[in-house]
Amino acid sequence: MIFSPIILNAESLPKTLADEPIDIALTLSLAALKAQFIDPERGVVRYDAIHTSEKFEEYKALTKGLQSFDLESLRDRGKGLAFWINIYNAAVIHGVIELRLKHSVKDFFRFFDRVAYEIGGYRFSLNDMEHGILRGNRRPPYRLLRPFGKKDPRGKFTILPIDPRIHFALVCGARSCPPIGFYEQDQIDYQLQLAAMSFINSPQVRILPEKNTLLISMIFKWYKTDFGGDDRAMVDTILNFLDEGEKKNFLGKNRNRVRVKYQPYDWNLNQE
Repeated sequence: MIFSPIILNAESLPKTLADEPIDIALTLSLAALKAQFIDPERGVVRYDAIHTSEKFEEYKALTKGLQSFDLESLRDRGKGLAFWINIYNAAVIHGVIELRLKHSVKDFFRFFDRVAYEIGGYRFSLNDMEHGILRGNRRPPYRLLRPFGKKDPRGKFTILPIDPRIHFALVCGARSCPPIGFYEQDQIDYQLQLAAMSFINSPQVRILPEKNTLLISMIFKWYKTDFGGDDRAMVDTILNFLDEGEKKNFLGKNRNRVRVKYQPYDWNLNQE
């Protein structure tokens, strides 16, 4: 089937019996992968090196445990946010490697709809994780329908209210995505704050006083509703995270007059 799902943890992998609960074991495994194969400053992933590593084989084996994971254990907001952000980012890397993508996630038709994990007896695609869970079951960009219908049992696991800072933590495998971080439930608010500050003070947000223009990532356009619904609300969000200086002063004084434009999005893989 052309639209068949790619359930990454459904194959005949040897299940690893971890000493810790599966979410903690996966957290430790992801931390080890990040430390060895991901450059947090440049945001690049060494996909080829991960593919041939023992640590990745260990991670894949651990993902089998997600099939019986108790989703009710994620009722704590901080725990849920950290879990789903980390699993989403890991699933993107897992999908890129398993599908042997060399240039872009766009090379595999409907990558975000089809790449999935079985978690707690339910299938969650990447879009389900992002838009169904982390965005409170909001419609993905340019889609008519929400991920979960009214009778979909997965809907009870959505995280509300939406925290728009998730968009600075979720990494879709593209060069224009934020750098990959690693999130912990006890520090999630602080870490999301840092992620937002890092992204908004990067070249993804450019203030051009001479042109009275704010040139920003397409992320702000795709998820405008999450950032308040209009340009002024987006500008206010950016102001909240900008470092002090001349450009912040300019934007603050011209927040109602500045022209908002969007940068092209680079979908090439975030690889070395």
